[in-house]
Amino acid sequence: MKSLLLLFLTSLSAYAADFKATNTGIEITAGSLGSFTLSYPEFEPPHKIIEVKAVSASAMLRYEGGAQCVVSAGPDGIGVVFKDVPADVKSWKMTTLIDIGFAKGGSWRIGDKEGVFQAKKASPPQIASLNSTTFLVKNAQGQSLNFLTPDYAFQQLTDNREWNWAVYHWQFIVPYAAERSVAKIKVTADLASVTKLIDPFGQSLKDTFSNKLKSLDELKADVEADKTYYASIETPKLDRFGGLPGSGEALGLKKTGFFHVEQKEGKSWLVDPDGNAFFHLGVCGFAPNDDYTYVKGREGIYEWLPKLDSEYRSAFREGNSDHFSFYIANTIKKFGAAYDFESHAERMIERVKKWGFNSIGAFSPTPKKAAFPYVAHLPINEWEGVPRIPGAHEVWDPFYEATAAKIAENIAREVPSRANDPMLIGWFIVNEPRYDELPRVIPSLDGKHACKRELVAALKAKYSTVEAFNTAWQAKAASFDELADSGLAVTTDTAKADVKAFVGTFLETYFTQIEKVFRQHDANHMLIGSRLQPITIEDEQLCRIMGSHVDVVSYNYYTYGVDTAALKRLHEWTGGKPMMLSEFFWASPKDSGLIGGREVSSQQERGLAYRNYVEQSAALAFVVGIEWFTLVDQATTGRWFSQYNGESYNTGLISVADRPWKDMLAEMMKTNHKIYDLLMGKRPPFAWDDARFKMK
Repeated sequence: MKSLLLLFLTSLSAYAADFKATNTGIEITAGSLGSFTLSYPEFEPPHKIIEVKAVSASAMLRYEGGAQCVVSAGPDGIGVVFKDVPADVKSWKMTTLIDIGFAKGGSWRIGDKEGVFQAKKASPPQIASLNSTTFLVKNAQGQSLNFLTPDYAFQQLTDNREWNWAVYHWQFIVPYAAERSVAKIKVTADLASVTKLIDPFGQSLKDTFSNKLKSLDELKADVEADKTYYASIETPKLDRFGGLPGSGEALGLKKTGFFHVEQKEGKSWLVDPDGNAFFHLGVCGFAPNDDYTYVKGREGIYEWLPKLDSEYRSAFREGNSDHFSFYIANTIKKFGAAYDFESHAERMIERVKKWGFNSIGAFSPTPKKAAFPYVAHLPINEWEGVPRIPGAHEVWDPFYEATAAKIAENIAREVPSRANDPMLIGWFIVNEPRYDELPRVIPSLDGKHACKRELVAALKAKYSTVEAFNTAWQAKAASFDELADSGLAVTTDTAKADVKAFVGTFLETYFTQIEKVFRQHDANHMLIGSRLQPITIEDEQLCRIMGSHVDVVSYNYYTYGVDTAALKRLHEWTGGKPMMLSEFFWASPKDSGLIGGREVSSQQERGLAYRNYVEQSAALAFVVGIEWFTLVDQATTGRWFSQYNGESYNTGLISVADRPWKDMLAEMMKTNHKIYDLLMGKRPPFAWDDARFKMK
């Protein structure tokens, strides 16, 4: 172990600026080509990684079964050194994900086999599978990244859209032998090429589609065309919040002055402040955000980019010249005025109300002038001073006193000012936390994390002696004190049960902490959950604990067909709490010049998919609302905060050219304008007769 540690420390002198060790692998930064994370070696048969110590561009790993590995990166590539590898290990592999944006003109080569990344999902999903030591990936500009793997490697490139994940996946597998315990992966890049890819309106140059803006004259003519379009839409009569007039009296609902939920004859109702039934039809991203893109370092791909100090200054995010919104620039050209959120919100509220949406969804500031229902997020984001547990996305440590104090401080500062706002529907806790990672992550942490110290304390309290612990966990610890700073192998059934029990304690502490301080400062509004992903919510223990602390469970449910049986099971697990389906969309790459997302073939099909999803869900007795993601399409060159690897999906109700996707919206309005007829039992839910949208 001493010699391995010496090699680990020595490797730091070979640090290269374009490599960085993270908790999940070596991050390779290749300029505007993007970032790629090469995972740490995985064994076959599997031996889980139980500890990662990453410093600069090197990492030291420990595995179940006693194996160790040092991965270190330098100017000439990535070195791998194995030690104490169990005799049953036959091979090892490393993998990386390749952004779906490479389908916009990118290509690949493995050995002497080559091809292009297709805009359409590959069938079969295995694009290439062969023995080779070379792999090259190239983007539409002609920039490339090249890997030279160890000898005897087998490589596979797959299109993960087959499994509803818009990304490509590359892996190489190398046979393991004791005499080949040292390996090298050479990584080189060619970033010289620059090609124009984006027109002056932020649209793809190479793609054509019916909604594409062709000229400035067209954009300005849209002002009058929009007036005619919106004037032609007839909307139903609703109360001032978007609820159903007279339904409160008919259903016996209470008028409390705030949004709340009630149970009537086995059905959950979301009730607006006037006491009427309200189905939350929200739209996420009401303010420009996903339409900003990162332009620094790739200015040459755009046919037009203004200067920061120009009439387009308001199209740069917070005055940052690196982040530019072609959408905002187009509205400046269209309306002849700089962007400001209040004017934008007023215009958008009028539009979405026409389309039958009745509220502002997640990731949106609150308009000061326009009265329109909205949701909010508790002020506990990481950038607000609440650090996260490494390896568990968006999860903080409730046992760490400084974190608990900061959360309380933030809530006390910001929540009371909205406690009496009747337009506020409720508060999300956080977005898509990976609670499901906790059983893996917590045992791997060191003692600087309070939750790891608490786990060790719980084990000591249960087993009393380290000998009893070693027997139960099949471990070789000399004392409980050494457990805090070392990764724990969770291999026995008893160990897994102990960790599950501790995660239950963690979650109970976490949600109690949030609920207690929230209720102290806002007694009027609902706590509406953490917008969980499918991989996270499928945990009965989590659902039962969470359900006892929130008023509504929020679930970012991305799917084709709505699995009503699964939704009912989750509802039961949460103790019967109402549910909000808080994020979903479908995209039509063929009709938008954008790539990725859950794909359908046209804008009309996006609308049909929406109708099927919303009506099948609303017909259940406990779904009280939905949130479409998002108002405006994502930027053609990707979202700003992911730099060169940003999503660029057709998520919007509106294109980058401020043009509504009218064929989609025509279908959406059939649902939105008649949603209360469905809820009141006056019509059956729409079911799309398409095999993709039927549950088998």
